[in-house]
Amino acid sequence: MPNSMNVQVKLGQTKSFTKKAQTKQKIFQTAIVLFQKEGYETTTMRMIAKEAKVSLGLTYYHFQSKEDLVLEFYKSSQKELIRQSEQFFKTTKDFKARYKFIITTQLELFTHHKKFLQVLARQAGDPTYPLSPFSSESESLREEAVGIIRHAMMSSNTKLREDLSKVLPDLLWMQQMGILFFWLSDPSKSFQNTKLMIHDSLDLTFKLIKLSNFPLFKNVMGPIFRMVRLAKFKS
Repeated sequence: MPNSMNVQVKLGQTKSFTKKAQTKQKIFQTAIVLFQKEGYETTTMRMIAKEAKVSLGLTYYHFQSKEDLVLEFYKSSQKELIRQSEQFFKTTKDFKARYKFIITTQLELFTHHKKFLQVLARQAGDPTYPLSPFSSESESLREEAVGIIRHAMMSSNTKLREDLSKVLPDLLWMQQMGILFFWLSDPSKSFQNTKLMIHDSLDLTFKLIKLSNFPLFKNVMGPIFRMVRLAKFKS
């Protein structure tokens, strides 16, 4: 009999957890649709609760603010990016191809949410803004994003100097952010300018990576390492 009771309790907990997770997901999905449709600044937590057909108190129970909802969006997008990247990495050991896949897949995941991401980008350079990629609130996401690039590099067939391999993922993440902000303001048809930017910037980057193995390139590495340290310290 005790075993039967334990099973019933566990089943009840599972159902409760499932309903809780479903409610949270419903609030999240509703918010993302409203951010894109009505605008991030215009949308309120009350509007989200009403549209999701849940109480305002329950909405705040799952997400304390609109910023929490956006951070959840970043987390879910990054989780999907990791999933797709892991599958793609199995098809090639080429680091450049892997890195390009990371960039283009992230942009694809963001494509239907460009409108509200453009609003958020206005304060992206302010590290005190919770949704900035350089804020303390987004530190774990930032480190995870750098980790995706590091994994792509370490498990590739590209041979790098040890000192460069330590800072390259951070450098490439900064480049990735630059491309993302360029894409957000790209008015060209089918984002042709962004595609050209990706092609040309990656071509130049990986040519420099190859050159870094030559002794004459050693004098250039010091300032690069200092810039990475300064950027990480500021964030």
